[in-house]
Amino acid sequence: MGTAPSAPVKQVTRSAFGDIPTGPLQIIISINQQKLHLYSNGTHIIDAPIATGVPGHPTPMGVFSVIDKERYHESNLYSGAPMPFMQRITWSGVALHQGQNLGHPASHGCIRMSQEFASRLWTLPSLGARVIITRPELIPQDFADPHLFVHTEKPPAPVPEPGPSAAVESVKTAETLDTNRTTDAGAPGLAAAPSAGVLRGPSSSASPLDPNTAGGNEAVLMVKPADPAAAQAKGGNAAVPDIIVRRDGADSRKADATPTPPVDQPLHVVPLPAAKPGELVRGATGAPITVFVSRKTGKLYVRRQFLPLFDAPVVIANPERPLGTHVFTAMEYLADGSTFRWNLISLPGESSARGRDEVPPQGYSGKWRQREQQAAKPILDPSPPETPQRALARIEIPKDVVERISELMVAGSALIVSDHDLGEETGKGTDFIVVTR
Repeated sequence: MGTAPSAPVKQVTRSAFGDIPTGPLQIIISINQQKLHLYSNGTHIIDAPIATGVPGHPTPMGVFSVIDKERYHESNLYSGAPMPFMQRITWSGVALHQGQNLGHPASHGCIRMSQEFASRLWTLPSLGARVIITRPELIPQDFADPHLFVHTEKPPAPVPEPGPSAAVESVKTAETLDTNRTTDAGAPGLAAAPSAGVLRGPSSSASPLDPNTAGGNEAVLMVKPADPAAAQAKGGNAAVPDIIVRRDGADSRKADATPTPPVDQPLHVVPLPAAKPGELVRGATGAPITVFVSRKTGKLYVRRQFLPLFDAPVVIANPERPLGTHVFTAMEYLADGSTFRWNLISLPGESSARGRDEVPPQGYSGKWRQREQQAAKPILDPSPPETPQRALARIEIPKDVVERISELMVAGSALIVSDHDLGEETGKGTDFIVVTR
């Protein structure tokens, strides 16, 4: 009998919050509590008071991620209102940033934080970090299931035998798709034959990869819209100029001669480096991916570094029954170098047919607070969402698609299962955004 493999060595990172485990960041917003809960590699780090949107300007609920960071930002929607330490989660204007009047709804939809906490959170490598917004507090749970993806090594390309030279037609794969593509339209040539369950490939001897460590020599880290407001106004597929964000933090536009306005209050937590979009990504081929399965469309979609790779049809047993919305995150490699330690966040089911939010009168009286508290009580759908185990068991993915995803899987990757579709917020320069309310 051979010796059992040893457990992976836990790594820690020195940050503004002290020594925290190295791994994917997760930010959970509880509207009922008016609190932010921060996790790293599945470990709880800290809680902080916040302020979310008032009736008439509610904070959207669902699954988001940090898609842009600016140390100092001025609102494009509200007369240049200052938004220091801004971390954007939608191009339509929702972000986490420094603000006032914490502990109760007070914003126009953004998540306000104290200056002290916002400055510390901004220093973390949070670009791409998952942000989940719900009414109750959600706590990530360790989760294991045989239907979850594993990592397999891509087989080496066969070496052609010597012979007369012949023109070979180029075959376009998921990794060679056009990076200018702005939608998740179907990729040609995907086999539709389903195969029950998820393929578990042979163990790999590859060393664990740290998703927080930058790697590779690629200069370009990501592409984001140069004018997010224009992109939102024209729709997700609108052709707008791009900003090519490079590893040194520069972009493809000429530098603005106007100096950055100073923050009103002096920093008193930690010295802040310049924003470096792409801290969480690791280069063109080693970055984590996100897989999204939609019951509404009957499809599976794959994105990496905010860009679509491919999609494929899936078969969902009993498609009339809800799956719920579940977020599975591969925290780190296990000792075999192939399987992962996963954690799970399942969102509560809520009806999307709630009455329209009303704008509070001037002064925001006590009666309005009582009405707001009553409105905060969720209305459950008649059919409760599926358990995560049963939701995974109902999804059948074609074998060739499973193999392709397994070759792309690295630590930090995620699987999102939902009854919803991609939604209007998912588009150029975003990960999958699932708006549940």
